[in-house]
Amino acid sequence: MSLARGPLFVLHMVFATVVVISLFIYLQEREAEVSRIKQLAHQEHQETARLQSDITQQDELIKGLRQKDPYVVEMIARDKFKYAGAGEIAPPPLPSIDKQRAIGSK
Repeated sequence: MSLARGPLFVLHMVFATVVVISLFIYLQEREAEVSRIKQLAHQEHQETARLQSDITQQDELIKGLRQKDPYVVEMIARDKFKYAGAGEIAPPPLPSIDKQRAIGSK
């Protein structure tokens, strides 16, 4: 009886080793996938925050136009016509929803 148990024991050990190795490989693949999904979720969260910021800025510009705020009207006119007085430093361009950013988004 002991002669039959030796090869059977070796066979079980080989099978157990193969199972453990395959489970370890599967675990590593899952960890890599979870890491990739977390990174993608973080990027999408940043994109959402940027879009919300852009929407807030656009809402404030629209609010200023509706109230006929002379500073907002002048700022938009200067941006549209690229006007700057003599010796004046041009302000940065206005945010625009219509302009696509160069960020790799959807």
